[in-house]
Amino acid sequence: MQLREYLQSENLTQMKFIDICEMATGKYIPQGTLAKWILGVRIPRKNEMEMIYKITDGNVEPNDFYDLEE
Repeated sequence: MQLREYLQSENLTQMKFIDICEMATGKYIPQGTLAKWILGVRIPRKNEMEMIYKITDGNVEPNDFYDLEE
């Protein structure tokens, strides 16, 4: 599941997701960075991928950021 789909399915805004990430990890994600991840302009780094995977309970996986054919 892509990050955009996850946010829509959970009815989360970008700012709410940023708040959840910050509460869970203590790390702040700039809104512009999150927007780039959602749009596919930028791919999260390893530690950011791990955070997204944990926060989304595995619904958003690292492979979801790459255009891989199934």
